[in-house]
Amino acid sequence: MPVGTLIAIFDTTYETLRAENYFREAGVVFRPVLKPRKIGSACRMALQFDEEYLPSAKAAVDKGNLALKAFYRKDGEQWQKLD
Repeated sequence: MPVGTLIAIFDTTYETLRAENYFREAGVVFRPVLKPRKIGSACRMALQFDEEYLPSAKAAVDKGNLALKAFYRKDGEQWQKLD
């Protein structure tokens, strides 16, 4: 499977900022980005990272007990929610 671009969407900006610390601890290389408008959430931020880091990102979310809305994968110009 080719490596794609993913984003993590959290409930709030505060939760996204907390997630940055847990992602760093887990070794996830990420960058903060504005959340795509088509994705609903009160938070306007997201964390973008390469798909290869998904297992580490999931572990970081669990460790921090973070309020994750969802992970999304970039598919052309659309974002697809991961199950």
